[in-house]
This record gives sequence, C-alpha cells and structure tokens, in this order.
Amino acid sequence: MRALRWSALLVLVAGGLLLTGASPAAAHAGGLTATDARSVVVAVTPAVPGLAVQAIEDGARLRLRNGTSSPVTVPTGDGVVVAPGGELTWVDSRSSPEGRTVAAGDRQAWSLVLNLGGTPVTVTGELVGERPPAPLPWWAAALMTAVGVPLVSRRLRRPELALTAAGLIVMAASAGHVLGSTLAVESAPVVSTFLSACGINLLNWPLIVGGAVAVLRGRPAGVLAICAGAALTAVFVLPDVTSLHRAVLPFAGPPALERVLVVLTLGAGVGVAVAGASALRTLAQQSGAGTTATGIAQPDPAAGDAEGLEDRRA
Repeated sequence: MRALRWSALLVLVAGGLLLTGASPAAAHAGGLTATDARSVVVAVTPAVPGLAVQAIEDGARLRLRNGTSSPVTVPTGDGVVVAPGGELTWVDSRSSPEGRTVAAGDRQAWSLVLNLGGTPVTVTGELVGERPPAPLPWWAAALMTAVGVPLVSRRLRRPELALTAAGLIVMAASAGHVLGSTLAVESAPVVSTFLSACGINLLNWPLIVGGAVAVLRGRPAGVLAICAGAALTAVFVLPDVTSLHRAVLPFAGPPALERVLVVLTLGAGVGVAVAGASALRTLAQQSGAGTTATGIAQPDPAAGDAEGLEDRRA
C-alpha cells in the first residue's frame, strides 16, 4: 500500500502543476481555443491577381500568399513585408474570434488594409456566431461514466480486468482527442504539433499500456500503473472541457465526436482512479489469503519445538 500512497502523491503533484500551468491557449494543439464564432474572409478590394488572403483554423489565423511582383506590407505591429512569392501566416486581433462575443446567427464585420507596392488593398471579413451546445447533458454523461466505472468493477470477480479495459478506453479517447486537435492545425508541422499536444500523455499512455500488460500476465501491481496513468490523463484533459460549452471547436471532425472523447477521457479516467484503490485492496487481500492457504510463509511451531528437543537431547 506504500506504493499506492506514493502514486496518489504523484497524481496530486502532477495535477497541481497541470492546473496551475495550463492556460486556455495551451489547452489545444497549436494554441487554438474553442469559441462561439468562426471568422471568414469575404473580399479583397481591389482584387489583385496573385494576391490571396484566407482565414484558416476557423479564423484563428490569417494566411497571405503574395503571387504578385510587388512586396506586400501587412499591418501587424511595426508591419511585416511579404516579398513577391512569399507567404505569411499570422494572428490578427481584428479577425480572430478568440475572446469575442458574437450571438448565434449574428455577423460582425472586420477589415484591415494591406499595402501592395504603395497601393492600399482592403481585406474585409465577418465573424459568424454559432449556437453553443447545452453543456448539462455532457457533464451528466461524464459524471455517470465516473460513477459507473467503480460500480461495475466492484461487481465483477476480476475487477482488475474491468479497470484494465477502462484504462485502455481512456488512453484511446485521449489519443483520438489529441490527434483530432492536431489535424485541425494548418499553420504548423503535424509531427511537432502532435508531440506538443501530447504533453504529459507521452508518459501517461505508456504507463497505462505497461500496466495492462502486467495485469494480463497475472501481476496485480499493474493496476497501480493503470490507475496513475488514467488519473493523470483525466487531469490533463481538464482545460479542454471548454468543448462542452463552445460551438466552434479546434478539432478535425464532428464537434459531437470531440465532446464524446473529452467525456470519456475525463469521466472514465476519474472512475478508474477512484475504483483503483478499492481494487488494489481486494487484490492485496486475495494475495494474502492465498499465501496463508498454501502455508508457504507460515512457520510450523510444532516442528520448531521438535527440533529444539532433538538439540537438547544431543
């Protein structure tokens, strides 16, 4: 049980670090955040052949491609010059939906002016509000999952197998969430974005897999690794619960799928962590009972007395 206490301490310390160090911008791959609006470019006036401006990542960033023969100055702080044939991706507060309040169905216009070799070019766009989901059913699903895992595992003869299955589900849901978040990023390389988005999951997932292998080999201590990995995975997904409240999600797939993955990661992860302590106690009791039944470690008082009597007679 000492190992269990150390594991609990590890989970609490890591969880505290994650909660105090994580910010909404760091919660998703590429620094993207869930919002209630998406931004689009409507027009570039006057239209210049070879000059293209588009909103990417639901408007979180703008991308300019300069296919003209003149440099383009972009109004970002001191101004950034994009040479002919060049490209620029940047975050612009005028077009970004982050931190903006736009009611569902409403539209808010935005604009910025580029300088194309001395000629002003106006880029206009819109922020389009979308209806957010009802968060209560999603939170209820997470709570039911967290409560259901301990209840089911306690009613099985092999609770460690139930926790192993639940831990693998947590890992799979977390991996799907990270992968979908990564594929939503267009402004950074896929591999580096994925590794950055994984964060502490690069430790959590191998911990869960290693624990599952140990359990399947008949080593009850593997449950400890599964519980620790699942608990840390649940803590790491906490900043992403904004997906249960927001309409536009930084996820390459249906928003409902992202919410299901977050609910499974959080709910099942908490459930495995809660059920783990009880399962470990049960396994420890069974192990102790088995040792007593076989008599492997039990001294025989009668045998000891007989040996002592023989020694005295000699």
